[in-house]
Amino acid sequence: MNLKEVGFQLRQVLEKEELLALAARIKDNYPYCIEMYNTLLLTARGLNACFQYKIYVPRNDHESHIIISRSLIEWKNMSIYCREEEVPLLIKVMKGSHFLDIVKELPVNIFFISNYQLDAVLETLHIILERHLQKNQESCYAYETRQESPLRCPAGMKAQRLGRAGVQKMLESNENWKVASLDLTCSLAENLPMLGIYLDPDVVEEKVIDLNDISFAEEEATPIAQVGSTPHGTVGLLWTEVKYRRRGLGSLLVEVMGQLQMSVGYFPHGVVVYNNDASAQMFEKLPGWRKTHCVNRIIPAQ
Repeated sequence: MNLKEVGFQLRQVLEKEELLALAARIKDNYPYCIEMYNTLLLTARGLNACFQYKIYVPRNDHESHIIISRSLIEWKNMSIYCREEEVPLLIKVMKGSHFLDIVKELPVNIFFISNYQLDAVLETLHIILERHLQKNQESCYAYETRQESPLRCPAGMKAQRLGRAGVQKMLESNENWKVASLDLTCSLAENLPMLGIYLDPDVVEEKVIDLNDISFAEEEATPIAQVGSTPHGTVGLLWTEVKYRRRGLGSLLVEVMGQLQMSVGYFPHGVVVYNNDASAQMFEKLPGWRKTHCVNRIIPAQ
C-alpha cells in the first residue's frame, strides 16, 4: 500500500489559533516537548519574521503530537517531535510524505531529538538520505521553580536588556552565532530577553533586580557579562569578560533569564553539550534548575 494514500502527508500550519492549540496539546509531555512548545509559542506570537519557521503536522491526523519545525534563517535547522508511543507513526510520516524534499533542502542539523526517538529517526535518515550521520548528545536543564528570594545586582553594576553594542559583543564572543546578522539578532533582542550586566558607578550599593522594570541599555553601552535567548527559546550565549569572572554574574543572568522567560509562558531551558563540565556544574548549582533529560543533535558524520 502506498503510504501517501493513507494520510501520512504533511501540511504546513499557518494560523495563530492552531499553533497555540498545538502548544496546548503537547504541553503535558514535559520535559520532552520543551523546545517544540517554545517554538510554537514564538511563531504564534508573531515573531516569525525573525525566525522564519515553517511548522508541519500530519495532514489527516488531528490528534497526534507529531510536529516538524524547519527554520529558514541563516543557519537552517530542523526539529522533529513526537510522543514515545508515536515513533512508529513518525517514521511512516518521514518515509511517506514530502519530508524527504524538506530535509534534502537543508544542511543536516536536527536539534532536540529525544533518546526514545533517536535510533528510529537516525536509521530512517540514513536510508532516505543515503549518507552517514552522527549524533551528539546534550543535556537539557530546565528552570522549574521560581525562587522567592530577590535577585540582587552587585554595587557598581546594573542589569539591563542588551542594546545594539551589547548584541554585537554577544555575536563576537559566541562562535555558534557567527552566521547570524547583527540586524537579525537585534530584532530578536527586542522581542526575547537578552540581558547584560553593565558597569554603573552611580549604583553605590547592592540593588534588587526588578523583573518588571528591566530597561534597555543605551545603544553604545557594552556589557561586562551577557546571556541570550536563542531562536528555540533556549537560554544560552553566556559570556563574561575575563576580569569579572568568578563573581557569579553569569549565574545571576541565567537566573534572571529563567524567571523572565517563565513569566511570559515559555519553558526556560538550557542545553549543555557533552564534556562542557563548566556549564553543567553551573546549572547543577543554580536554584530552580534541574537536569530533565538528554537530547541529541544529528549532523553529518565527520
